[in-house]
Amino acid sequence: MQSTTRDAILAAASGGALLAVLAVTASLSLLGRPAVAAAGVCAALAVEALFVADTPAAELWERPAVQVGSATALVGGAGVAVWALGPWVVAAACWGLATYFGLLALLLAGVWSPDSE
Repeated sequence: MQSTTRDAILAAASGGALLAVLAVTASLSLLGRPAVAAAGVCAALAVEALFVADTPAAELWERPAVQVGSATALVGGAGVAVWALGPWVVAAACWGLATYFGLLALLLAGVWSPDSE
């Protein structure tokens, strides 16, 4: 399986679970708040920068246990985040995943390549 396909499947599954958490807590309206969107987009771009900059994070991500563990921690952490910080954190994570899908679309369309930097 290609790494982009694998990552997209993990992100889609995580996004579905996060949206379910927002739906159960009647917090889907938070997705419309600009501050929540900005937080999620900025966080996603910061995480992706770690991979593009060829840091140890990129090497770690190639381990299957890290991939599945990260997705599991994201979804499991959503419940804790709702309780400890509020559902806006989960909504921001949804925006982060949407940002990831936007970057993935640019990559697959050939518009952007991290190797060309």
